[in-house]
Amino acid sequence: MKKATLIIFGLVWIMVLIILIISLTNLYPNNIFREYRLIIGIALLTITGLLKPIYNSVINKVN
Repeated sequence: MKKATLIIFGLVWIMVLIILIISLTNLYPNNIFREYRLIIGIALLTITGLLKPIYNSVINKVN
């Protein structure tokens, strides 16, 4: 169960990273994420901060 949570958080982190890259570059002219660059960046930092304690709890429970 904990490993599934870790995988889900990892996938969400990768999706937010891709959305941040899309929002910071001008690849698409009518980008809906352009207005929310700051919020997307904060979300990426928050998810990154949450991944470390979750990963440590999974590793400690397995051992």
